[in-house]
Amino acid sequence: MQETSGTALLDELIDGVHTGDNLVLQGDQAAPVRLLVDRFVAAAEGRMPLVLVNVAATWTGPVPAGAQVLDWSAVGSGTPSELEGALGPEATLEDALVTLEAADAAVGGGAAFVFDPLSSVPAAWGPDAALELFLSACPRLYRRRSLAVWPVRTDRHRPTFLRRLEEVTQVVVELADDAGRLHVTVRKADGRRPEVTGRSVHAEVIDGDLRPVDAPVTTRQRLGQAIRDQRLVRGLSQTEVARRVGISASALSQVERGVRGPSGDTLVRLWEVLDVPFGPRGGAERGYEVSRRSGRERVRLQEGLEGERVVAATGQAGTWLLEVAPGASGNRAPFAVKAPETVVILRGVLDLQLGGRTETFHEGDAVQVTSAAVTGWANPGPDPTEVSWTVHPR
Repeated sequence: MQETSGTALLDELIDGVHTGDNLVLQGDQAAPVRLLVDRFVAAAEGRMPLVLVNVAATWTGPVPAGAQVLDWSAVGSGTPSELEGALGPEATLEDALVTLEAADAAVGGGAAFVFDPLSSVPAAWGPDAALELFLSACPRLYRRRSLAVWPVRTDRHRPTFLRRLEEVTQVVVELADDAGRLHVTVRKADGRRPEVTGRSVHAEVIDGDLRPVDAPVTTRQRLGQAIRDQRLVRGLSQTEVARRVGISASALSQVERGVRGPSGDTLVRLWEVLDVPFGPRGGAERGYEVSRRSGRERVRLQEGLEGERVVAATGQAGTWLLEVAPGASGNRAPFAVKAPETVVILRGVLDLQLGGRTETFHEGDAVQVTSAAVTGWANPGPDPTEVSWTVHPR
């Protein structure tokens, strides 16, 4: 399942929020980290169970509709909170973790958790408490397929603490000053393509939102830039390329500027017109075989697991397009073969039992199975998972 952070710029930088993500948003006092947190809360309200962990100061004001507040502030301030279930001034960190686990159990998986800045935790339970809280909660929420946002003040923690957080969490985004401008950088992004880590953009706050001030950063913008570069290399005008592709010059301009993305047919025609290799290209001496969707049969492989073979070979060998129903699982491999297999997650999340351990794969991940045995599979998310599964001929 792919969610949203509530901030389009952040979603674009990290290729969307994935099921189970713990997002560490780090910056100094001047960075608009609180803005990103507030937008995440607004996006989660009414869409999923929401738990707000309050530590820095006594909770004031109404509780968002459908949300639960864990108010731990009395431990640091000494002022009891009036919220139901709030911790008292003498509560220990262990007491706090018990309330967090209870809230997690009550809302179930697929919830959203928002924590106060970790710099507020040492005032309540000592210098090691912030890391202890994170190391306890982060893996648990990941296993439960919940989303969590962790704001972190970089000027309040040692580099060793920040490195430890980065080792454990799934996503780290840093907001830092760069010669007077806000610089947003992806420091870590598990479950995404390798090039996502390291993405950065200058941004500014406009009308309560974080907007980029330089480009390209989005997938559409990078694709548009690539199309424009190829057109200019060949000395072609927008009008000429648009005429050959069969679209208007205005539409091509929007594609090149990243305002809109091209359809699949338009993209293929663009690559043909620009003479850019697209997909397998065989010589005249090589044949090819086309597998049309209309000619394929969808079969039920196991309960909750359906597929269609898009490239056929002997037996069950070939490439299959599989769909795994939400919450479905099986205790045997999709295919009863003793051959190497390649699995690519096209959409969603998939757990595989491999060699006696569970591996979790997200959209864009791939695994080459050689000598290990696939002994089970599961879709832990609330949406269907799409998988390309290739059984290689022996």
